[in-house]
Amino acid sequence: MNRGRIRRIIAVFIIVLATGTGVYAYLNSKSAPAAAGQTIGGSDERRGSYFTVLDESGKTLFTTGHMLHVGDEFISEDDTRYEVIRVDEDIALAKAVGRMEALPLLPVMGAQIESGTGKVAIYHTHSSESYVPSDGTESRPGAGGILDVGASMANGLKKRGAEPVHSTTSHEPHDAAAYDRSRRTAVKLLKERPSALFDVHRDAGPAEPYLKDLDGREVAKAMIVVGRTNPKMNANLDFARRLKDAVNAEYPGLVKGIFLGKADFNQDLFDRALLLEVGTEKTSKEAAAAGAELIGSVVPKVIGATSGAPSGGAIGKSLGWILGLAVAGTFIYLWVATGSWEEMRAKIMGWFGSGGVRIGERRGGPPDEGDPGSQDNTDDEDSSTT
Repeated sequence: MNRGRIRRIIAVFIIVLATGTGVYAYLNSKSAPAAAGQTIGGSDERRGSYFTVLDESGKTLFTTGHMLHVGDEFISEDDTRYEVIRVDEDIALAKAVGRMEALPLLPVMGAQIESGTGKVAIYHTHSSESYVPSDGTESRPGAGGILDVGASMANGLKKRGAEPVHSTTSHEPHDAAAYDRSRRTAVKLLKERPSALFDVHRDAGPAEPYLKDLDGREVAKAMIVVGRTNPKMNANLDFARRLKDAVNAEYPGLVKGIFLGKADFNQDLFDRALLLEVGTEKTSKEAAAAGAELIGSVVPKVIGATSGAPSGGAIGKSLGWILGLAVAGTFIYLWVATGSWEEMRAKIMGWFGSGGVRIGERRGGPPDEGDPGSQDNTDDEDSSTT
């Protein structure tokens, strides 16, 4: 096999490999709904009961209506990390496994939000969840009190210059397939290119662990929930920790901690997707709404400061890679096919005609013979060069 043929084979291989890699990255950057029959959402919740999670000294760490599994984790307000090591009926035991490393300080506010163009999306997988003291029931199909709590969070966002996109779409009934139904809503919201996506819920259990007095006003605390079985867990957790720190710096204790459960909660769709539990069915809706509004008012300080890109950024980046690799592959092929840089240059110039400035020609030099307009066009060419 002659040398030229070998070079052509190598060039074709490089082009195929580069293009294939780019297409693969592009396809994987698109977040699609789950396949039929695939359950995405995650852990069920306890009905009519809740878990109490104790540390090894017997102190209550938190209560929740989320199903607990060995291996679930909790990050407390002071960044101590606990791992669930035993679940026995309504009681779970967790051991401390160390402290989370401190995160770098956050900038005050991203330019995207300062300009009034930052969007934050809110939706409700369990759209019927309600607050007994205010709504008279823990579930109101079609009109859950949680929708009002989401509206309060949207109001807090708007006050600080963000643009809330609040979906009140119903995903009832409140069953294990609710997350499959809400996934379609999440995908639709991500087409708005938000900087963050929040699925707002209320937890189950006693009111006291979720209540806080703030300047004489009763406010419901929130717990951030991250799915530990989703591929974007690290990015979600980074955003969760930044939000917790920012909220608690302004309103100490308002975010009680971060729960990492055996689920994904549709957070595989986006780096900045979080689930918020605001109060329980035993707290008042007014207290939950007050807490949600305060959290919403802090979110604009955080978005834009984490590593994830808004929805669509990964797709655009992948398309850029495909185009860049295709151009590079074309140049490599031409170089191999022509055998030298000079012949390749001549080939390219032949495609675009003989007019204009040649590659390697000094600007301002004498025009070539047969190109009477080249001197007159010099200024125009310089003005368009970047």
